[in-house]
Amino acid sequence: MKLPSVVTMKPLLWVIGVLALVVIALSVCLVVVRANARAAAASYEGAATACASQKEGANTRVAELAAANAGYGRTVGVLQAELALAQNQAATLKRQSDSAVAAAEAREADANQTLKQFMNRYAGQARETRCALALTEVEASCPAFSGY
Repeated sequence: MKLPSVVTMKPLLWVIGVLALVVIALSVCLVVVRANARAAAASYEGAATACASQKEGANTRVAELAAANAGYGRTVGVLQAELALAQNQAATLKRQSDSAVAAAEAREADANQTLKQFMNRYAGQARETRCALALTEVEASCPAFSGY
């Protein structure tokens, strides 16, 4: 062997050994990284499944709330219609009661006027001697008519 080949042979073997160790270390790192990647992928798949089920639950809840909101809208519409009908009936009853009260007050005024006329006529006739004697005779024959 010649000198240059001996000088280059040993370092070359060392370089090949170091490179072999680097390849082995990189292979081990690759195995570790692949295992971590598979674990992360499995974790992400589980999280994706959980998110999908949450999304499905949220969509179901949204559908339920939309249906409840539609039912609420129908109920409010029915209640507003009933309220309007009740308000119309209340207004009609108020007009009828006002007219009935006015008619009753008119009849009361008429009755008071008739009573006043009768009392004036009675008071005038009671002063006449002929009527006074007649009333005295009526009271004497029927005590129930006394005190008028």
